[in-house]
Amino acid sequence: MKRRVSCFMFLLVPIMCIAFLSISHGIELNPIKERIEDTIKLGEKNPGKKIFDTDLVKSAIFGNWPNYGSGLIKTKLVNLAVMSAMMRKSRKNLKEEDAFVMVQSDLLTISYRGGEDIFKIKLSQHGRTIEPVKMVKPNMPGKGKKDHVIFYSVSFPYAKLDLEGKATILILKDFGDEKYVVDFSRIK
Repeated sequence: MKRRVSCFMFLLVPIMCIAFLSISHGIELNPIKERIEDTIKLGEKNPGKKIFDTDLVKSAIFGNWPNYGSGLIKTKLVNLAVMSAMMRKSRKNLKEEDAFVMVQSDLLTISYRGGEDIFKIKLSQHGRTIEPVKMVKPNMPGKGKKDHVIFYSVSFPYAKLDLEGKATILILKDFGDEKYVVDFSRIK
């Protein structure tokens, strides 16, 4: 009996360690250099739209990205991966100084694809509404019906967010609003 218990404990400890190490603990505000380098390499290995199929970026997607009525939560690491992938598709590499600027940002950016009737995008968390510090509608002309969607970029200060909790993204429109619940604890 003692032998079974000690064998069980011997197996339980490594299993528990692996389980706890694989759990995400929310958005990383201060990623270490190795994590930054690994994220850039991930983007380079998955150029262009392939990056959206990786676990890192897939966890930051809400709705049916990149189609109409969907979005991408661009944390520091997600932004690094996406930019690195887009640069690689253009046969370029993300410059170290550009990566440094991206990691120093104190804003969480949400990219949303929707219609022209959107007038505000907000976050709600723990019963309080968080207003964006910036909302931009970049001029990105579409090439076809699928790509002809208005693209919004909205920024929120990390300091106002619970980076390990759930949040509701509120898309306020002229006719009807949309809500998306996201779990920041699953996003790096």
